[in-house]
Amino acid sequence: MICLLFIYASLLSPAYGLVDGLYSSEEDVVVLNNETFPITILNTKPDNKVWAVQFYNSWCGHCKHFAPTWKAMATEFKDLNDIIGFAAIDCSQKSNLQICRQFDISMYPTLKIFPPIYNSTRSNSCVELHSQSPPLIMKKIFQVLADFPTQSWPNIKPLQKIEDIWLEKKDAHKHILLIFENEDSNLGPEVMLDVRKFQNVLLRRMLQNDVSKFGISKFPSLYQVNKDSTYTFLAVGDSNSEDTTDSRRFFVKVIHSLTGDLMNVPTIDVKKDSHILNGDITNEQKVQHKLNSTKVTMQDLESALHYSLRQEVAIMKTIEGERLTALREYIHILVKYFPGRKPVLGFLRHVYNMLSNLDKTSLTGEEWLEKIDQAQDADNYLPSVILWESCQGSSPHYRGYPCGMWTLFHVLTVESYLQHQRARPNDPGNPQEVLLAIKGYMKYFFGCHECSNNFLAMAETIPNEVTSWKEEVLWLWSAHNKANKRLHKDVSEDPEHPKIQFPPESLCPVCQKLSQSDQGVTLSWDSEKVLEFLLNFYSEQSIIFSIHLMSGDEDSISTVPSNQGELDWWEKKQKKEDLKQIWQIKEQRKLRKKESKRSVEDTYNSRVRYTGSPGFLSSWGLTQLDLSVCIIFYLFSTMIILFLYHHFIARRRLISCKPTKNSP
Repeated sequence: MICLLFIYASLLSPAYGLVDGLYSSEEDVVVLNNETFPITILNTKPDNKVWAVQFYNSWCGHCKHFAPTWKAMATEFKDLNDIIGFAAIDCSQKSNLQICRQFDISMYPTLKIFPPIYNSTRSNSCVELHSQSPPLIMKKIFQVLADFPTQSWPNIKPLQKIEDIWLEKKDAHKHILLIFENEDSNLGPEVMLDVRKFQNVLLRRMLQNDVSKFGISKFPSLYQVNKDSTYTFLAVGDSNSEDTTDSRRFFVKVIHSLTGDLMNVPTIDVKKDSHILNGDITNEQKVQHKLNSTKVTMQDLESALHYSLRQEVAIMKTIEGERLTALREYIHILVKYFPGRKPVLGFLRHVYNMLSNLDKTSLTGEEWLEKIDQAQDADNYLPSVILWESCQGSSPHYRGYPCGMWTLFHVLTVESYLQHQRARPNDPGNPQEVLLAIKGYMKYFFGCHECSNNFLAMAETIPNEVTSWKEEVLWLWSAHNKANKRLHKDVSEDPEHPKIQFPPESLCPVCQKLSQSDQGVTLSWDSEKVLEFLLNFYSEQSIIFSIHLMSGDEDSISTVPSNQGELDWWEKKQKKEDLKQIWQIKEQRKLRKKESKRSVEDTYNSRVRYTGSPGFLSSWGLTQLDLSVCIIFYLFSTMIILFLYHHFIARRRLISCKPTKNSP
């Protein structure tokens, strides 16, 4: 089995990991990975920049929505890249799992701000953002800049008293300026950072509540402080817009006209490409082949299981309480209802037994990975491969894992229905069992925060709407169609696979019927026909097995596309990652053998200590067998010596004492 896994890992060497994810090195967002993250973010110098880092997942629709905003912010503030950096790391890549787990990333996108000197022991050293509004993000970044000042940065904290500005004045400062703004404005810090290289300017800011007594009535406004402590009005900005770009540009232009500094005028990108502002993404090269997406394949189901267990669950920093209960229930319904191959079902049973007999109340993500690896053997395993067939999208950012999980959920509800119809028709059981387990998984493990919230909102109706196994199947079908309707024409929709109401007429001509209403004749779903279709479409008998799965030969997969740029982000597994997991299993077996041998040796040594003679054997490197041979050889040699002594010495004495004929 290990040999097969090794060959399989070699064939799939390019098929895991993501080349660019949602960001590329050609853009203003810095793309991080497990190697560059510590160097760039954690091991920094005191005069380094503040980093705003987005932890995202390539398949997450909400992350795709937010990507244009993050790119636009990085572009808008690229002239401040010596002070503020925008970065992103893809948590869907297995190689980045440890970093994402370290910072307890469970929902995407998650935004964190790292100060110039990151210190994991200080609670305020890493700030998590709970908003994706650009003004609020920048406000939080400016707060971190103010809380962790360095000598090379402008002091962006607001003044409490106007006279305090003279404490900072230096001989080089020819122009003393003040920006008066309200508490929610980011204009002051932005302009202060823009003109930080103007050597002859001292610019500070004050908030509206602190200057009302001085008769300042227009905000935001720019004033010059004269040597006689009088003030000269210079400019006023737009107070009716959250977008400070125009006011920022105007204030910088006014300050430039005062100083005449032509060398340090910043470039403020006011206009962005329309496709970025509108959240559109560029058209990518379409995949040359197009798989049949109207079939359920075992390869898709196993790929979804692999990513679910080895990435989504494993990325959790701690699994305890309700999260641990949800994981146990999720594995339980997989054991009961997943119509998988024998090795996969055996693996799932081992994992469920492990969770049921767990001798502690929590697991770390790393411990979870170790335990499910230990649950594998030659006959029970989950293939370490991500290969999408029916769920393959037209480009790496479409379909894949979300499609695989929806398919898996449908298969589980259908199998639950069929099992109770065949074997337990009179068993009331709990027809909500599968849906509640799915709800628990979506709540605690599914990485897309927006997707999870939408599903949980729909799941509120489960207690009232699901009272039978039939309703369980139909509820999930209806929920999936609601999600498709919501995401139709969304940025996350695959243009080659539009999100339609399922099943379409081409698959089930009788699933819709004409209905008469006050609004005329309309089409509506025939629930009985839909149920009949779902029971057939997602049944075990309808699942397509790839040739390599039918033969049990996982290493025979050879359908990896030749263009590596088109590979799915879960498919691009690096060879070293596969080999690492394979060798971990081998090392675990070696360790168990060593421990067993050590146990035998310890037992023997304890007996030797009891007899009081461990020193001689251990010091000369002798075993008990060696000692026995030595004793036998010693006895045998002694017998030979005694025989020779008797033959030559003792016999000669007897002869010398014998009387001769001439003796008297």
